[in-house]
Amino acid sequence: MTIENRLLVFCRKALSAFVVTAGVIPLYLLTKQALTPELQSFAWPPVWFPKSLTLTYVKDVIASGELRTSLILSARVAITAALAATVLGTMLGYAMARHTRARALGLSALTATRLLPMIAAAMPLATILITLGLYDTPGGVGLALVHGALALPAAAILLFSAFVKIPIELEQAAYLDGASPLSIFLRLNLPQVRGAVAGAFVLSFLVSWDEFGFALLLQPTNRTLPPLIYYYTVFGDTGAASALALVSAVPVLIALVALRPVLLRGLSGRG
Repeated sequence: MTIENRLLVFCRKALSAFVVTAGVIPLYLLTKQALTPELQSFAWPPVWFPKSLTLTYVKDVIASGELRTSLILSARVAITAALAATVLGTMLGYAMARHTRARALGLSALTATRLLPMIAAAMPLATILITLGLYDTPGGVGLALVHGALALPAAAILLFSAFVKIPIELEQAAYLDGASPLSIFLRLNLPQVRGAVAGAFVLSFLVSWDEFGFALLLQPTNRTLPPLIYYYTVFGDTGAASALALVSAVPVLIALVALRPVLLRGLSGRG
């Protein structure tokens, strides 16, 4: 192995170690804060390795009815938003992959949606949702629509990159054999991008699950998990806030681990 190759391998390993460390340290600190007694949490100098652990905070938030309500609402909003973003993103991604004009218009529209700051769009959206009767509802329908719109650009671009790799000749041959455009899309194209569809769904779910700004402004009383964690923190209950954040991270970690093979195929562009 040449010196250049050795240097390249070393740089890759160093970068991988940095990325893993950057992800593990915040998770460790969150877990430590959630399981450390209050006296050790606020000790100075900081206690990096607690001498004793407690499950008091975790038990308190699990026993809280507010947690169950917010957890159900967050799951409902995230699943609804992910389904909407994935379905619309699949159609938009396919259109952009097959038509040059649709690609230009689609990419321009998706880029434009990210130009406005969140607060500039939140107030008009709140007015619209109030008019429609969808503001701060127990079911979170209005928030789910907003989260679906937020996740749509990423889902559409991910699926566009998958559809564009499918040779157009396959569709043309199927069309000559008498297949309808809908049949070609459902039976020929979708099976080849199922990994990308799964990746788009999980990505959209995470966008909604972790979103804070719109959730805070559009659901002020029927709160999802991120605003609930924020309120626990604001009122100084950092142990409970850390435990709540730790509990809310569990479904995400389970989904990522369970769907890891599918997600890797989807993000690499393979079905």
